[in-house]
Amino acid sequence: MLTTIAFCGKTDVGRRRELNEDTFYTSDANSFAVVADGMGGRDFGEVASSLFVSSLNSNMKKYLPQSYRTRTRDDGSGAAHHLITLFDTWIRDINEAVSTFGGSDGKYREMGTTVAILYHQADFVIVGHVGDSRVYRFRDGSLSLITEDHSFINTQLKAKLITPEEALRSNHRNIITRAIGTRFCVKPTLAARSAKPGDVFLLCSDGLSDLVPDPRIEELMLLWREDDEAAVDALVDEANDRGGKDNITVVLGRVKAAEGDA
Repeated sequence: MLTTIAFCGKTDVGRRRELNEDTFYTSDANSFAVVADGMGGRDFGEVASSLFVSSLNSNMKKYLPQSYRTRTRDDGSGAAHHLITLFDTWIRDINEAVSTFGGSDGKYREMGTTVAILYHQADFVIVGHVGDSRVYRFRDGSLSLITEDHSFINTQLKAKLITPEEALRSNHRNIITRAIGTRFCVKPTLAARSAKPGDVFLLCSDGLSDLVPDPRIEELMLLWREDDEAAVDALVDEANDRGGKDNITVVLGRVKAAEGDA
């Protein structure tokens, strides 16, 4: 079944920061959303996050082949594979640009950003990320994390060196192993996922996921499952109620049946 997607989102400075270094962008027309969580102190994280978002958006508008837009995941065209390759190239190229910019002036030396992206097409989405910004899928009343954090803690969890309970208490939760701009080369993770009517995709910075456990996110998604704007507000408010220690960005993308294909 062919589908469309509609986004809504919000970013909030939180309770402890003076500046918001997160940047997000959504486009229903281009079926695209991106969340970038800048880092580097002062306003330099915002420089990295906004540079990434504006550059990726520019590539989308200029170079995404319009002939792809009607291709489905399994129509034999290989559209999903080609799109993954395209986004991989764009992300790597933008990383080089951000890294080069950061190296051009000492004050920008430590800037970088984590990113999460979602592109919807026909009956599937391309999901990509670098760092610990996340993408979830809320389907049939159940929330699933569909990205895997590029973080020190996640590496320890996968190696079974610590338990999930120990991970929640660790002082190393904010150490990430990949980011945009901190090195000249980066390896993004990208995948194609199915999309069906009723699915809601959640993109967020760690200002949400570090403070609000997945079961509570699911509860709020269930509570506001018919009102995406209210769900976004509830998720941001929940993170702030739990301390709001970081900037908080939440984007929801709701999948609907395409007109004439219900």
